[in-house]
Amino acid sequence: MPIYIEGVALEISFADARRNLSELIFDTVRASVDDSGREMGEIDSVVLAAHDLVDGRSLSSMVTAPAAGAYLRDEIRFSDDGAAAFAAAVTRLEAGDNRRSIVAAWGRSSEHDPDAFSRALFDPYMTRPLGLDEFVLSAMRAQLCLGRDEVREAHERAVTRRRDAAGRNPRALKAGGFTSAPHFPLDTGDMPLWADITVSMVLSTEPTAIRVTGMGQSSEPYLFGDRPLRSIRSLSQAADRALTEAGTPGSAVDVAEVDGLTLIDEALGLEAVGLAPAGEGMRRLADDPRANPSGGGASGYSRPAMGLLRIAEAILQLRGQAGPVQLDGVRTALASGSSTVAGQTQTVIVLEAA
Repeated sequence: MPIYIEGVALEISFADARRNLSELIFDTVRASVDDSGREMGEIDSVVLAAHDLVDGRSLSSMVTAPAAGAYLRDEIRFSDDGAAAFAAAVTRLEAGDNRRSIVAAWGRSSEHDPDAFSRALFDPYMTRPLGLDEFVLSAMRAQLCLGRDEVREAHERAVTRRRDAAGRNPRALKAGGFTSAPHFPLDTGDMPLWADITVSMVLSTEPTAIRVTGMGQSSEPYLFGDRPLRSIRSLSQAADRALTEAGTPGSAVDVAEVDGLTLIDEALGLEAVGLAPAGEGMRRLADDPRANPSGGGASGYSRPAMGLLRIAEAILQLRGQAGPVQLDGVRTALASGSSTVAGQTQTVIVLEAA
């Protein structure tokens, strides 16, 4: 059964003193429903991506789910990436459980310590005592990738292009936010801009201008020593499944919004989804306008909303509504979302304009 996108909304802000988290969620979900042209009474179910450690609230969905439209509706919550929540909603719609569903994800970096959150994800006996966080793993990847002169030169251009794209993106964070301290050989330009992010969309079994044509998921071992750091195997597998279902090779997509915690992770992500050959991800990120035209992590970052944010940016490209970062002739789009730790689990979505 084909699944379609009816409405989409997103907001990137920082420490908005006018609204609490529930109000931010409500405003974004309400905007996505309005964008769909439907009434709340026509929504059957709600799938959420939220994390107690990010929200700073135990069982945060008890407080936030009503703001996302879950009151007296079937609700599922993932403490995983928003792209995984999107995939769950698609699966339920395909199974005929519902006709229309809200998918929402959020993260408010201004209310939690992203570095402490990252450290808390590691094994408490073997790796957490070493002080590891996800940026350490990105730095290890960077040491493997930045050895060649041509890659280092492309890296400088990619940093500039990502910053410029985020500056042109009207949805990107323009004031506030902060960055974590980089680990060598990463520098400030590689890091994400921590922000407050809310994203929502309405999925339906009824035809619209945007259709989900492919979907794939995969996971690697939890312990990072059990997986190669020079590539993202789970993302390659997820992308292969999604692109095979869509009947589209990765090199042929018109736009790719690939989630990655740092610039290095984004570059390896482009290689994993097939938009760049092995070793060429950084150059593609620097030179190919199809690669993260939104500005990626430089436009605003907060787990676990990033996968759904990447999907939302891809949808806006397909609609021709991306503003100054809009590309010409976008008919197919790929978006990915990654979960912690260090992209262990990956979800890839392929979308097509009708």
